Amino acid sequence: MGRAEVLSKLPVAPSDFVVEIGAGPVPFPRTRLIVDKYPFDNLERHGDIVNVAPVIQADATKLPLADHGCDVLFVSHVIEHMPRPDLFLEEAKRCARHVYLEFPSLRRELMYSWSFHRWLVTLEGRRLVFYRHDIPQVFGDFFHANYDFPLDLWSEHRFEELNTHLYCPSDELEYEISPKGALEYVLERSASGEARVNFASRYGERGTGNVAYPLAARLKTAAWSLLPGSVLEARNRRRQRSNRRSQQPLSDEIVERLRCQSCRNDRGRLQRNAEVLACVACDARYLAREGVFDFDV
Repeated sequence: MGRAEVLSKLPVAPSDFVVEIGAGPVPFPRTRLIVDKYPFDNLERHGDIVNVAPVIQADATKLPLADHGCDVLFVSHVIEHMPRPDLFLEEAKRCARHVYLEFPSLRRELMYSWSFHRWLVTLEGRRLVFYRHDIPQVFGDFFHANYDFPLDLWSEHRFEELNTHLYCPSDELEYEISPKGALEYVLERSASGEARVNFASRYGERGTGNVAYPLAARLKTAAWSLLPGSVLEARNRRRQRSNRRSQQPLSDEIVERLRCQSCRNDRGRLQRNAEVLACVACDARYLAREGVFDFDV
């Protein structure tokens, strides 16, 4: 299954309050609030946050939400970046009823070995195991430099081989920080010496691969191949300008769900005054920059 099909099968109702951590350029369509520690910085993502929902700035290990304050916490390709994923998972258990986690599989980490990924994450049932990332970039910049639309399409249709995903009640999450490094884990699992095998290729045998690409995907590939690069670049620039102008406002309904970072309880409710949110209990104040309120305190 591709990612779109996986997400379409999630039991998320339109009425659910979904909070997404680090949405980036491909947010979950039903997200109601985006939380990002670096909303103005794309150093560790491949494009601007698409403004399908209001954005606030906060650390994922200290979310300005009440206990069980959201129905779903949606976290896609973020947990492997976090210095302390254990603290985040405890916070997720506190504030969310359900959690969706998505992160690169071992195969994808071997292909890219991003320098800003701190962890190789594996899944055993509903138990997350974190291995400190020390995998060398054995392919150098090959997959980074040659990433284009055909490779993007190829990856999308092999979503479950290149990514791991989990949706479950947050209180069922378990985790472990392994004393092993990721490279040690890889070497233990990899065939070596006489145990190595040569795998048969369906493409080589039959002239076809293991994915039947739909017509829409084939037409997009044809368009990508035929259109001049300048046309595609101009389209992307227009999309970026439109996205920056379409910042979603923070509604009163969402403000009611937020909590003061100082109080950290239901006493710390917030009131809006122009571009300021103030705590009714301790008068802590949260200011906005370009429409993004800063809770990263």
